[in-house]
Amino acid sequence: MSNARKHKTSIPQGDELKRSVQSKAWRRTFRKMLDKMPENLRRWNAALLAVQFGYGGMKIAGEISGLSQPTIRKARWELEDGQVDWDGERARRPGGGRKRIEQERPEVLDQLKKLVEDETAGDPSSADRWVNRSSRKLAVAMKKLGHEVSHVSVIRLLKKLD
Repeated sequence: MSNARKHKTSIPQGDELKRSVQSKAWRRTFRKMLDKMPENLRRWNAALLAVQFGYGGMKIAGEISGLSQPTIRKARWELEDGQVDWDGERARRPGGGRKRIEQERPEVLDQLKKLVEDETAGDPSSADRWVNRSSRKLAVAMKKLGHEVSHVSVIRLLKKLD
């Protein structure tokens, strides 16, 4: 008889699973494992745990994983629809997040250029240039022109102007 047959283990299901996860050590180990995963894998593994529990699994999986029930519900839908990419490099779908101001309002670069035109200094024989106004003051001036721009975005936009 091989070792694989001698030490055959089974994955607990239903009530047996619910009893086994009552152990604080098991919960702590599962939580540590989830904490090392990217957010999409964490969400999908918590959803798999919820499915294994059956009735009441969403609540238990949420308590163990620290994820909200709507997040686990979303992951269950993704699992059921086959939208899961276990090997994927990306944690999120492409195209998410806020768009950059220059994408939403292309005129912002031209207006910033007009603001700094008279205040730009530098060595004419080299490409080194600087602006005499701070990025925060330029952000305030852009706000007066109707553009909500942070000083960090002003710095990024100035680099694009070069």
